[in-house]
Amino acid sequence: MRTVTIADLFCGAGGTSTGAVQAIEALGLTSSLTAVNHWDRAVATHTANHPEARHLCASVDSLNPRHLFRDGELDILWASPECTHHSRARGGKPMHDQSRATAWCVTRWAEALRPSVVMVENVPEFEEWGPLGANGKPIASRKGETFTAWVNTLRSIGYQVDWRRLNAADFGDPTTRRRLFVQAVRGRRRIVWPEPTHTADPDLFGRPRWKPAAEIIDWSIPCKPVAARTRPLAARTMKRIREGLEKHRGEPVIIAMEHGGRTIPAAQPLPTVTTARGGAFGLAYLLPQQSGGSLRPVTEPAPTVSTSGAIGLVIEYYGNGVAHPVSRPLPTVTCNDRFALVQERGGELFFRMLQPHELAAAQGFPNTYQFTGTKTEQVRQIGNAVPCGFARALVLAQLTQSPDISRFITHTALAA
Repeated sequence: MRTVTIADLFCGAGGTSTGAVQAIEALGLTSSLTAVNHWDRAVATHTANHPEARHLCASVDSLNPRHLFRDGELDILWASPECTHHSRARGGKPMHDQSRATAWCVTRWAEALRPSVVMVENVPEFEEWGPLGANGKPIASRKGETFTAWVNTLRSIGYQVDWRRLNAADFGDPTTRRRLFVQAVRGRRRIVWPEPTHTADPDLFGRPRWKPAAEIIDWSIPCKPVAARTRPLAARTMKRIREGLEKHRGEPVIIAMEHGGRTIPAAQPLPTVTTARGGAFGLAYLLPQQSGGSLRPVTEPAPTVSTSGAIGLVIEYYGNGVAHPVSRPLPTVTCNDRFALVQERGGELFFRMLQPHELAAAQGFPNTYQFTGTKTEQVRQIGNAVPCGFARALVLAQLTQSPDISRFITHTALAA
């Protein structure tokens, strides 16, 4: 049986590793995984879920890759360099070239090991990487200059290079997180971009629609009365809610509270009514609290899960078939690692914070995935993670067409 050797640099909590291993195992192959990250908490989480992997808690630039792999041993080098100082989410704050320079570690590893495939994930703004001025901000006239030099470095050592912006929702994860992916291949390999498995709207190919955010909510967790909270919602938040209610009103869903929570179109019959906490006929909305986010139905994917939290979910319930629109102020939804769920039942509002396992589900992590550390540390790990569906789709596409691996893939695996 063919073993696929993969190195996951800046591995974090393991989103990439999880998706890659899923792809490898789906093809009837085995994996040999090396994971590198400088944060001991993330490495502890990665180890708990991938105990078979070799773990190195160190900065990538402090390691000599030639001491870790033999010549020709590495099949896939995956890297998710630090993205904070590329992202527009910094809101105009000064950037640091030292943080942005971690991407050069990728070219150093690629030159030393010459892996068949190099994959790099980052924020879309990575493509605009250029020099900074004296004020610590990018020089507009030189936008993308450093990125071009970085790509040309990969080409100079024998790689074909291409890049593309992808949406996690297109590959089965219930989040619309968008990221830039760079593929570099050498030898007989060719660059292959995976076909989306899901779609925003029904299409001629019969692909399923994007997974709704409703699927990530653990409806079994009770909410507490909002009356216990003292801080009112900000005027801007209330404005977004009013605008969203006007825009999305009339898109009802049925939320079945048993069996972990299911969402059924209102046009379909109600599921069996039980003596447990049964169904609620209602409207569900997502309220992103960053970057001018607007209300969206819960039947759509969750927005990007970030390390600063900031998704509020507003659930409008209809108890016993009688409408009770959300008309009372909601509690403050802050941006400091907070995700709030608000419910209205019988005229009273209820509130709770979204839990790490719900956020992890939005990133495509299996429900058995274990996160170590405090809640704040867990949210940070989840927000930094690569959605599992991205890695699964990209690795699956590469391995399926690889001339040196495809002959080891079983017909049964391909049929599946």
